[in-house]
Amino acid sequence: MQPPHLPGPPPGGPGYPPPPPGSPPPFGGPGFPPPPRGGGSPLVPLLIFGVVAVIAVVGVGAFLVLGGGNDRTTTFPTYTPYTPPTLTPYSSEPTPTPTSGGTPGDPSGVLSATIRTAKGNTFTRAGTRTQSCTSRANARLRTALQTYPCIGPMHSAVYANPSKQIITSVSILTLSSPSAASSVSQTTNDKGWPLLLTPSDASGLPQPRPDPAYWTRSWSQGSRVIYAQSYWSSGGATGDRTGAVFATAGELGVEVTNTLIWTN
Repeated sequence: MQPPHLPGPPPGGPGYPPPPPGSPPPFGGPGFPPPPRGGGSPLVPLLIFGVVAVIAVVGVGAFLVLGGGNDRTTTFPTYTPYTPPTLTPYSSEPTPTPTSGGTPGDPSGVLSATIRTAKGNTFTRAGTRTQSCTSRANARLRTALQTYPCIGPMHSAVYANPSKQIITSVSILTLSSPSAASSVSQTTNDKGWPLLLTPSDASGLPQPRPDPAYWTRSWSQGSRVIYAQSYWSSGGATGDRTGAVFATAGELGVEVTNTLIWTN
């Protein structure tokens, strides 16, 4: 038969046997083992080292994760802005290349049997005429030639365009200097030009009615003046400066002028 439990804890503290009589109480108080002699616990450095290692690993991992997006170079295609090509304005009347003076070329040789222009059109000769400048000039041109006399005769030829619908009379006269040639050429603005020529009977081309309407255009090149006088073979109205007759005179006149520049 067990004796009854006495109230209160047994002597010596809970969970520990009472100390023997006359021995001092354990160091450090109840419930804690005494610290070892001669230094601290080896677990503390290990714990510190472990925490540092974990922080270092976490830091490296964070660097790799955060820095991973910058280790690839993306090369964008080079973009060259579009530059529209430089366009040369179209001119239906090319300007003859000026020279420093002189009188290159032979007028009679330039007025050949056929003339092919820069536009690809071939004009066929339908008659020639070589006479003194004064006999081939109208009244106003003769007045200008009194101040600036010709040197030699005036060379002329008649040409038909490929369709033979437009006839052009080309005349070349030579003066004493480029300044004299320029002055005589400007007389065209005052209706001073050569008398109009028509195709020869041997050409087979129809003769226009008397005094047909025509365009006269002139250029000075060195000491020479070049005239181109165009009209419809039917003798009809020539139209204005935008018409085919005016353009044909410019096309053939410029071609002859350029040929005189490059022909020696």
